Amino acid sequence: MDSTITKLNADCTSLLGRNFGISKPDCAISTLGDFIENNDGNYFLINSEIEESYHGNIYTILQLTDAIKIGSILLGSDENEIKEKIEMEDLDADCTDGVTEFSGQFSGIIDSVLRNKLLKPVHVKLSSCTTINKDNAKEILQDMFSNEYLNLSSLLLIKGFDTGKYNMFFPIESAEEFFGETIHEKTTNVLVTDDSITNIRTIRKYLTNTPFRVIDTRNAKETFTILQKEKIHLILLKLNLPIQNGIEICKNIKKTPYTRGIPLVMVSDKPTQDDVIKSLESGARDFLVSPFNKERLLQKIDKFKVKEKQATLF
Repeated sequence: MDSTITKLNADCTSLLGRNFGISKPDCAISTLGDFIENNDGNYFLINSEIEESYHGNIYTILQLTDAIKIGSILLGSDENEIKEKIEMEDLDADCTDGVTEFSGQFSGIIDSVLRNKLLKPVHVKLSSCTTINKDNAKEILQDMFSNEYLNLSSLLLIKGFDTGKYNMFFPIESAEEFFGETIHEKTTNVLVTDDSITNIRTIRKYLTNTPFRVIDTRNAKETFTILQKEKIHLILLKLNLPIQNGIEICKNIKKTPYTRGIPLVMVSDKPTQDDVIKSLESGARDFLVSPFNKERLLQKIDKFKVKEKQATLF
């Protein structure tokens, strides 16, 4: 975390030509909607899209006055002019161009930071930027309004001006890998066997801020390779898999001495009564019908979690 903030500060200072500092952040899980609803005033939203091996968006929210500072500095405005714009909250067209330029460069800085930290390919680019407040937030954010993110909340210091506020919202399913730190103490290893990357991402997202650590496989061969290498406490197994279906995999797991005791939950989107009966007969402890939300998933698997240690957040 510290190295990430240090890099952002150094690159933004170079970009603006004056000292730019984000303080060490407070971290919490929250929705964008909660942030907007609990904070009055006008803000500037930078929406950076994550591509390649990772997916989602990073949302940076600046106070409108801080966006005016940044845009005006990039335009070369003098301090008296900038302070007058700040007092009037006047983000005019020229200033908007300046802060939009900053938004693109800032997304590039995040891209550079993550490329140097992560083993898998990643690309971050500017998707959009705009002013935002309580009146227009739902229209702008749409489905993202109620999604949970890791919110990094900091003070923002720009030399020559009053201290502002700065918030970055990271997708919680990727936050641990981005920062190399733990959001929640993981006590229970869950092996998710599913040939759909979308399904795996959904489960990983739901279980990020929980005691469950997700390990994923796509087929029977990968599943048994992981079972030989890792201590697995629970298996979520898709019923309808190509080559070897979930019931066949479940039977093999239950007849293997070192895996037979692992609880298994079968998952399917359109199960018949016969599917459920055969799954339970093959050794599954429960059945989960998809699609499901986070609450439903936790209802099914909480009983299988290993005794939880005290949770930590960075």
